[in-house]
Amino acid sequence: METEKKGKTLWEMLMERLHGGGNGAGVIFANPLELRVRSGLNIPFSNGAEYADYDFSVKEIREWTRRISGQEFRFADYMLAGVNKSSFDADKAMIAKVRVVPNTAGGNDSLLLRVYDEFGFSEDFLQVLKDDTGVFEVTEDDPKVSATFTRINDLRRSYEAVVLVVSETTPDGKAAKSSAQKLEYWDYWRDVQLSGGNTAKEFVFVEMNSDTGWFQIWRGREFFA
Repeated sequence: METEKKGKTLWEMLMERLHGGGNGAGVIFANPLELRVRSGLNIPFSNGAEYADYDFSVKEIREWTRRISGQEFRFADYMLAGVNKSSFDADKAMIAKVRVVPNTAGGNDSLLLRVYDEFGFSEDFLQVLKDDTGVFEVTEDDPKVSATFTRINDLRRSYEAVVLVVSETTPDGKAAKSSAQKLEYWDYWRDVQLSGGNTAKEFVFVEMNSDTGWFQIWRGREFFA
């Protein structure tokens, strides 16, 4: 049985979990913050003044699984819908996510990310991601100014992952309704100068849906809970 398990792809194993739970019902998934879909999530002012006027709730929880050197690694995205407390105007809603990744110390690191851009498949853009320099340029608000990011830990290849998308949860925190996706992604970071001579890491993640070719670029920093 162990040999059979090792021979299965991540996608096959995820499909077994889904089918075994009746389209995801009752499936246990990675949920390090122990939240539920529609749970509220406070984003303190320390994460940036732009979040102060919004109330956030969990729209989906996404469990990512990737395989590195024969081992499986999981992390979780909490997809957030932010409602403007002043207007409740749908046009002023904010989409963000908190990414929670296990660290080598046995705890978790959390990042607060927002969509920087998204668009359909582009072969030219894919070649930028595959460039062997590992450099990614992001244009700032002023189009004449750009920020330079490099691959985390100088990696050059992409990651391939299967993602369990949980859109409903049971009271005990299992998946009541879910679907699955295959994604390929690239991770980048840079040092940002802060006041007092300190620095912080800023991150960019480029995600591509393997079936549709849709790109999303997420950008952000450490999440202060």
